[in-house]
This record gives sequence, C-alpha cells and structure tokens, in this order.
Amino acid sequence: MERKIENLQQLFDWIDNSKICCVSEKEDDYFCIEASNNADVFINIETEDAIDDIVFCTIERLQDFNADERFMELWSKEFAERNHFRPSQFLKMLQEDEASFKELAGRLRN
Repeated sequence: MERKIENLQQLFDWIDNSKICCVSEKEDDYFCIEASNNADVFINIETEDAIDDIVFCTIERLQDFNADERFMELWSKEFAERNHFRPSQFLKMLQEDEASFKELAGRLRN
C-alpha cells in the first residue's frame, strides 16, 4: 500500500481522499464504498478481522464489481422511468464506476 493503514478510520480516510470513491455508509458490521455515479460496493467486517484482512477483502470486492452484472440486476422499465436513464447512459455510468473501483483497488494493493 502507498502507506501503512493501521486502523479502519485510516482506511476510510484514505478511500475518501482518493477523489474517485468515498465511504458512504459505516456500520459496525459493514461499510459501503461509492463511486462518482453512485455504484456501490459493500464490505462486511467481523470485529475480530485484522485491518490487513479488511483491506484485502476491500480490494477483492472492488475488483469483483462488474458493470454488466450490476446493469442486469438493476435494469427494468420501472427503473428507467424512475431514474430517467437510457440503457446506454446507465451502462456507461456503471462502466465508469467499475473503472474507478479497479483504480482504487490498484492503489490499495500498492
């Protein structure tokens, strides 16, 4: 990693300072990372997890995000009417967020 992360708050701060993603929710057993177009990734945490394990899990979840799969999960006629997106617009947004997640995962890995 660019710098050693010693606790969960430092990890949250590090992600928020990345300018491409932020921690949008924090609870005792999970946190949520959100990209600029609002795609999100949830990371479950156990109280006994070491910070290295949480960082590793975060990297995996970020890398596993798939724009096409998320599109198929969410897209419907009702979704389109509610959000005023064309399919191509929504897929492009998800692809941009996927790229942001992969970039953040790469930064965390280094």
